[in-house]
Amino acid sequence: MNDQSVCQATSMTTITTRDGRTLRVRSLSAPDAVLLERMFYRLSPQTIYRRFFIAAEHASPELVHKSAQRLAAINPQRETALVALADEQDGEEAVAVARFARLPHHPKVAEASIVVRDDYQGTGVGRKLMELLIAEARTSGLERLIFLTHADNTAMIRLATGLGLPFKGRHAEGLYEIHLLLQPQSETKFEFISNG
Repeated sequence: MNDQSVCQATSMTTITTRDGRTLRVRSLSAPDAVLLERMFYRLSPQTIYRRFFIAAEHASPELVHKSAQRLAAINPQRETALVALADEQDGEEAVAVARFARLPHHPKVAEASIVVRDDYQGTGVGRKLMELLIAEARTSGLERLIFLTHADNTAMIRLATGLGLPFKGRHAEGLYEIHLLLQPQSETKFEFISNG
C-alpha cells in the first residue's frame, strides 16, 4: 500500500457488483492521477455535468490533467478518498471514486462526493463505496457528511438518502444539498451548515 494512502480501516477491500464483477477498493494516492484522467474520458457528458458541474465540451485536456493531479493529491489531515478498481483488457482501471474533505471552519463536518463510471452505474458499486467512505468518516471522528448535487439527479439523491442514516435535505437554485448524520446527537444540533 502506498505511503500516501490515508484509508485507515481498509488497505485493500474486495467488493462484488450485483452482476458479479469483482472490484478492489483502496485509498487514492498521487500516482493514481493517471487512473482518474483515464476514467474521466470514459464518463458520459451527463455524468461529467452532474459530478463536476461542467459541460464536457468545456473540459480541455489541460484542465482534465490538472484536475486529476489535484484530486489525487490527498491531504491526509482533511481528506480521504477511496477508489474502486477493475482489471480490464489494458490493465487496472478506476471505475468509481468516493471522497470527503473536512470543512475548514467545521472540522467534524465534511463535504463528500462520489462518481461512478457509466458502465458500472446501477450495479451497487456506489452504495458499497459509500458505506466504506462512511466507515472512514466515522473512524475519523466526523459527525456529518454534506453532498451537493443537481436537483434532478435522482440516482444520487436516492443513494445518499437510502443509506439508513438520518438526513436533511434542501433545494437551492437547481441544486439539492443533503446532510447525512453519522454520529448520534440531539436533533437540535442538526442544522444546516454553510460550506462556502
